[in-house]
Amino acid sequence: MNDAIYNLSLKQLRAVQAVARYSSFLAAAVELHMSQPGVSRLVRGVEESLGVRLFHRSTRHVMPTQEGLIFLPTIHRILAEMDLSVAHLASMQSDQSGHVIMACPLAVANRMLSGIIKQFRQSHPRVTIEIREALRSAVIQQVRHGTVDFALGSFMEGNEDMLIEDLYDVHYHVVFHHRHRFARMTNVSLSELQGESMISLPPTSIVRSIFDAAAARKGFRLNHAVTVNTIGTIFDLVQSGQGIAIQSSLSVDSHLGPMIETRPLVEPCMSSKLSMMRHRDRTLTPAAQELKNCVEQGLKIGQFESRGTATDAGPGDL
Repeated sequence: MNDAIYNLSLKQLRAVQAVARYSSFLAAAVELHMSQPGVSRLVRGVEESLGVRLFHRSTRHVMPTQEGLIFLPTIHRILAEMDLSVAHLASMQSDQSGHVIMACPLAVANRMLSGIIKQFRQSHPRVTIEIREALRSAVIQQVRHGTVDFALGSFMEGNEDMLIEDLYDVHYHVVFHHRHRFARMTNVSLSELQGESMISLPPTSIVRSIFDAAAARKGFRLNHAVTVNTIGTIFDLVQSGQGIAIQSSLSVDSHLGPMIETRPLVEPCMSSKLSMMRHRDRTLTPAAQELKNCVEQGLKIGQFESRGTATDAGPGDL
């Protein structure tokens, strides 16, 4: 490796990214509006600068080498930040056009955003919106890396680089099959979950971390029998009688099914904050600021569109 690495162009990096995405020089050439030999020259130039091969090539397959797998995340981050910066500059002069990127957990996107986005697009039809749905840990990382304008979610931790604005309290419910013994109760205490098979998100999720800590303070551990990555899968498994779950009202209102019931979780009656997070050093474009204002206003008036069978609840019930 030599000083030539510092002269790599964005065009070369986009060629490497496209070849990796499609596992094909021909498909990459089509996307980049170039000839296949031209793409090959760009990729070969990167490899020569780095002194390593980035792809295994054969007549049928193009696959990243180990060195390629190490280098590709850096390429993705560089190009994403560059694209975001260019879009940011292009929309600096007007809130009527531009591109806004918002990150949020799945529950927030499912429950809250459709009505808010609908109203925003009616008043800002030239603004394009990208909503990145992910687990809380991934949402926080995107804010830290500056690859999103802002994020919505429950954020237990922050640091001096983050600006966090609390919007309102989110309460929690026990979710279970309608034939479960909890159906005879008006509410459920945390202690009554001891020994129950739990259907849960990974340990990094806000709900799981809150109630694992609460159970530990009461001297027992929740039995996370099945761990999944999506809220929809949690409700599918609960509906099939595989276990119970703890979910926020954001999730409950958008996923209730005919064989699922819920009860408020009490003793302790716990809540978290639904907050807006953004990086302190990231100035919002006019378009991003307008969407942020629209989201905040929508949350205040309860402008939600539920996707489930439950009746919509206003902000005080979340």
